[in-house]
Amino acid sequence: MIPEILSNGYERALHILSQPLHNENLLWILVPLFLALILMELYFGRYEKEELGWNTAFGNSLILIFVSANLVNHLINNNLWTDPVKAGVVFTLLILGFILTLLDYFHALPEKLAFTVSSKFPISFIAFLAILFVYIDIPIDTTTLLSLGLIFIAAYLIISLVHFLTPTFHGLMSQEVPDPE
Repeated sequence: MIPEILSNGYERALHILSQPLHNENLLWILVPLFLALILMELYFGRYEKEELGWNTAFGNSLILIFVSANLVNHLINNNLWTDPVKAGVVFTLLILGFILTLLDYFHALPEKLAFTVSSKFPISFIAFLAILFVYIDIPIDTTTLLSLGLIFIAAYLIISLVHFLTPTFHGLMSQEVPDPE
């Protein structure tokens, strides 16, 4: 039974991941999101000592609002706004985007929590999920949940590999320059 469940989850994950090849509209929203994710991960992989700041957390949370705008446009243009699941996903994403944006703007969460929740990977993954549920028909069941878990693990491993392979930056000089005071 477990091998069958894993097999179904794997097949559904492949189906989900192949959808941008069949739907050009998905490419226009997923490619910039994916490129931004990879470039930010390359940046933070290279500059390991640099931490996410409030401004970056704020900017990342705005992505959810921008993705929501695209999804609203998709719902309206394709007469899908009456679909309760798709409309609910978009509404939830929009509300989440506004809440995170306000929390980051006012520094309302503890810094570590805010920077974890509003970092590029979780924001991109949430946006990715919303995009998939709105642009394609995916049943909401345990197989989909398993497949999304597999996609999350694969994405995390890829990001970890990017961090591992990215050479770190140690400065142009062998030692830190002393403060001239």
